[in-house]
Amino acid sequence: MNYDELPLIDIFNSLRQRHGLPLGVDEYLVVVRSLQAGLGVGSRLELEQLCCLVWATSEAECQLIRRLFEQMWARLQTNLGEGSDRASQASVSPSPPSQPDQPNQELEESASKTLDMDEPVQVVQAVRRHKSDKEFKRPRYMLLTEYFPVTKRQMKQSWRYLRRPIREGIPVELDIEATVETMGRQGILLTPVLIPRRINRTDLVLMIDQEGSMVPFHRLSRQLVETAQRGGRLRQTRVFYFHDYVDEYLYRHPALVNAQLMDEVLAEVGERAVVLIVSDAGAARGNFDAERVKQTQDWMERLKQSVRYTAWLNPMPNESWLYTTAAEIARFVPMFEMSRQGMNAAISVLRGRYGVGDKMYR
Repeated sequence: MNYDELPLIDIFNSLRQRHGLPLGVDEYLVVVRSLQAGLGVGSRLELEQLCCLVWATSEAECQLIRRLFEQMWARLQTNLGEGSDRASQASVSPSPPSQPDQPNQELEESASKTLDMDEPVQVVQAVRRHKSDKEFKRPRYMLLTEYFPVTKRQMKQSWRYLRRPIREGIPVELDIEATVETMGRQGILLTPVLIPRRINRTDLVLMIDQEGSMVPFHRLSRQLVETAQRGGRLRQTRVFYFHDYVDEYLYRHPALVNAQLMDEVLAEVGERAVVLIVSDAGAARGNFDAERVKQTQDWMERLKQSVRYTAWLNPMPNESWLYTTAAEIARFVPMFEMSRQGMNAAISVLRGRYGVGDKMYR
């Protein structure tokens, strides 16, 4: 693909160069891959929401992106109008004597179709960069990894809060208080009092939604896995993948291969494990799917029979859950948005501090 043909490159460059948003290649590629997966091409609103979701971190930045899109839509409409004017001028040119009216009628119909073009077609045209009169130099991009609602450092801190150290095993550490008390009571130190070392008994199970509407959040999910495995200092972290909801199988690879029966997974992880689910629960598409709600409810019932605590992290902000599948699922699963506060609240649930009946996660 030539540089001039990159989708939405004018808006992306304007956000970086004129308005100073810290966007890099990764953020741009997330939008491109989402478009390739069929997200954001259904209407103008879907395209704007996709870009706001990936490129903006505040309401002010969302408003800026919407203004840039308004300018782009206006330019596109102007180009369509100029095309129809050219078609109208061609329609008044002399026609062959044998067919005086037919060419004019065909050109008028063509111009009418151009102006009445439906929204998805306009969106597809809009994501293609139209060359302007000025030539732009190829910009330099920064590779950024912290442009997320929760940073790597914050993720690691939250994971460490999940640790549950207990004393277990052979007594090898000196219990100073007990030793001093024994010595004071006996008047002499015969043998020191020893206690077992503290070990972390937290087993974390991550169940991550893949593909479909979760494509824009794949990098965020990978960072969540990486920080849990390398910086969480947990006893064990297992990662499984699914699409939309778990029916019978979970997958050990993000490409949804290496399937394993869910019953086998639950038997393997044991009752001491805690489960954190990562999924937009249908909020990204903004629709309601009764079948997904029913399947998810059955899935949660099976989890409750095998593990102590379960929480849900949703990469979509909680105000977007309203009237979607996510809002219904949040009635029976502790669900939180993917932010620093949301992640800390989810960890609290996994530690047993809050139950489903609490309003803490609403």
